[in-house]
Order: sequence, then C-alpha cells, then structure tokens
Amino acid sequence: MLLRLSRNAFVRQYGPFTYVLGRIRNFDMMFMDAEIFFRWLTRVPMEENLIVEKIVNEYSTSDRDEIERDFHQLMNYLIGQHIVVAGKAIQDLDDNDERFTYNVENPKTQNVRIMEGGSLDMPIPQDVLDKYFYDNPTIFTLQLDITQACTERCVHCYMPEYKTIHLPFQKIKEIIDEFRLQGGVQLSLSGGECMLHPNFGEIIEYARRQDLIVCVLSNLTLCDDKMTKILSDADVFVQVSLYSMNMVTHDKITRRKGSFRATTEAIERLRKANIPCFISCPTMKDNYKDYLDVLAYARRLKMDAQTDFIIMGKMNGDNSNLACRLNLEETRHILEDVILESVPMNSEYFNPGKREHMLSDDEWGKNRVCGACVSSICCDALGNYYPCPAFGGMVLGNCYEHDLTWVWTKSPNTIRIRNVKGQDFPKCLHCKERNYCSVCMCRNYNETGDMFTPSRHFCDVAKLNHDIVEQKQKGMTNAV
Repeated sequence: MLLRLSRNAFVRQYGPFTYVLGRIRNFDMMFMDAEIFFRWLTRVPMEENLIVEKIVNEYSTSDRDEIERDFHQLMNYLIGQHIVVAGKAIQDLDDNDERFTYNVENPKTQNVRIMEGGSLDMPIPQDVLDKYFYDNPTIFTLQLDITQACTERCVHCYMPEYKTIHLPFQKIKEIIDEFRLQGGVQLSLSGGECMLHPNFGEIIEYARRQDLIVCVLSNLTLCDDKMTKILSDADVFVQVSLYSMNMVTHDKITRRKGSFRATTEAIERLRKANIPCFISCPTMKDNYKDYLDVLAYARRLKMDAQTDFIIMGKMNGDNSNLACRLNLEETRHILEDVILESVPMNSEYFNPGKREHMLSDDEWGKNRVCGACVSSICCDALGNYYPCPAFGGMVLGNCYEHDLTWVWTKSPNTIRIRNVKGQDFPKCLHCKERNYCSVCMCRNYNETGDMFTPSRHFCDVAKLNHDIVEQKQKGMTNAV
C-alpha cells in the first residue's frame, strides 16, 4: 500500500511538537514526540511497509509488533481525516486526494495529541502552540506585499501611495526560501493589488513547490478565467473586500467605476471553480448600513465573511483617510448588531462570553498584549520588513541588507516589539474599559505617532462596547 500526504495537509516540527494542519477540514493538531512517525510521510509516495521498516530501525530496542500496531493506528486515523491518502497505485492516491468543494460540509476537528508509541491521548489545550511560539518565536505566517500598484483607490486604505513598484521575482524566491527554512506554513500575497505583479502566477507556483499554503489578498478586479485557473491549480485561498451589494456604494468607496461588477463576477467565478474565498466588508460612513446584505450574499454562496469598523490611519501617519470612519453613534449601530443580535464578527473582544476571563491590572501588565513578531511578519514591495499588516512605519530590516534570520532574531526593532507588555501602555494599564478594547501598537502608531498612546476614538469605542455588553448581560440576567 502506498502512502503520501494529502495535497491539503501540511506538517511542521516545532520543538517536541509535530504540528499537522489540514486546510480543507480545519484539521489543526499537535502530536507530542511523534516526529519519527511523520518523517517519511511526504508528498512523494512510499510503500507503507518501507516506512514501518525505517521506523523500526530507529527503535532498535522496541517491539516491532507494537510499533507496527501504533503506526497503523495512526495511519488509519490520518487517512480517515484526509491528512494521508492511501492506494495501490499513484492513480488511486490522486483519486483519493480530497479537493475543496462548496457542495459539502467541511467538519472541524478538535486538537489531540499522540504520545510516543502511537496511542491517542487527551487533547492538548488550544493555546499550547501559541505558548510555544511566545517562548520560541517562529515565523508561521509571512505576508508579502509584492507590489505597490493597485487597480483601486479605496477611501479608507492605509497604504500611503500606489507607485508601480514590484518586489523582484528573484528576491521573492529568496525570501520564500528563507521563510520555509524558518518553519513557515502560510504565505499571504498582497499589495496594492498583487495580481498586477508581472510574475504573479510564477510566485504562486514557486510557493506551492516550497510546500506552503498560499493566501491571496485581492480585490479580484483582474481575476479572469486565466487567473482563476492559476488559483485553482495551486489550491489557493482568496480574501476579497466587498463593501456593499449596491453597485454605486461599492464603486464610491473604491473610487473605480465598474469595480463592483468586476469583483462580484470574480467572486462567483471562484465559487464555480471551488476556490475557497473569504469576503471581508470593512464598514465606514458610506456602507455601514449595507454590511448585513454582504454577509447574506456570502452565506448564499456558502462563503465565510466578516465585517470590521476598525479603520486605521495610513502607515505614514497621514490620517486623512479617517474622514470615512464611523462616529460613535454609527459604531453603536454595528456593535449592537454584533453583540445583541449575535451577528458574526471577527474581533473576539466583542464577545460578552469572554468577560469572565478578564485579567487583573497586575496580570495584564506582565503579559504581552500582541502577537506581532511572535509568529508572523510582513515585507513590502521596497523590501522593508515590518511587524504586521498596516504597521509599515515600524521597519524591522530590509531584504536587500539583511536576511530573514537576522530580521527575526537580531533586529533591535523586532526584539523591541516582541517584548512589549501591558505595563508599557500607561493610559491602558488601569483603564476600566481595557478588557473591552483591543490594545494595538499599530493602530496607535499610525494615528498618534506613538505606539503606546491610544487614539481617543478607540477609547470611546471601548466604553461603548462595555456599555452594550453590560446591557446584554443585564438582559440575560432578567430573562433568568
């Protein structure tokens, strides 16, 4: 029997943990001290008996029958979860290799671990991998802004300019190679509009050859049939912004006539091609009453969607784009939908169920408040590395002067960002609204020029959120 990893399964070794991710079924598991069981499970088919023989040779003092039994138990489980594919011939493997489709449910799987010897054990808590990354910073996700050029001029965009500047393909390949050596898993391609890069298809193909999940952040205005095939062949994830189901409103926000039609036609083209697509609907003055229609549209297509009203200042400190940001009354409209009507939202801190996990001032002050430079990093079209999307003003290094290892382990700014704790935010440390907020260095830096000083607007939003959560909890109490 031949075995190989599914095209949608990814395996990385982090310290004692073997991390296994299945992108279609939301399979997200950690196995303890099991590296040897996964060592020969690759995208190259191998005979099951040969794999067992190699494992047995590593365990010279162990019982062969026990090793075989544990291995088969594990393989049966992984095959059942579509992490491993099995068959008598290559064609069988191809036939059994699951592809994403909108026509079936993709069940979620709980995290479990496997102990050395192969027996399934109790679940590992969800935060174990996060804790490992905090103790051992590891680049799990890399966002590459491969061009500054864009087909739209969105009123709220935090990009300061849209010059026809592309990160060279050769430099992109070098960065991808370094990222893969660091243990990287997910590569996000962004811009500007990343499809404007002259080597866009080649970049995706190269990243997939390096065994990376590829996510494309695009407005899809250039996504024709040829581009759709490129995305499909590479099993790419797509995230797109759609601002309204009203064509006039959407095009007013993008400042490009015809963008609504181009984007929605592309979304439906991706749907037909079974390419996983996530719809984002940032809300602002022009569309804050429209986002529910966008979420409903996504549901009809069986796509995931979110809304977000956290409009940030531009990366160069220019706050002119904030003229479109919601005022407090408009923000209340969104928050009441999210909290009182349980409308899906991406920001967990708006969930009143989280309130029971509030930290004391002392505990919060000793903890990190952000995951920047812990498991993710970004690079722009000029080669500048920076901590997270929109935090381009905080340069960690440049790919023409430093390799990624230096940027991640030696850069003074990387180390500085990584070690920021709650106590570094004097205005937030003892604030009674703190647990109803999301303290963000990037948002602070872009708007106030100081990453430790929050904008008054977000302080007011936190108070508003607190009031609405208490309203929700009071209603639940009265109902009882």
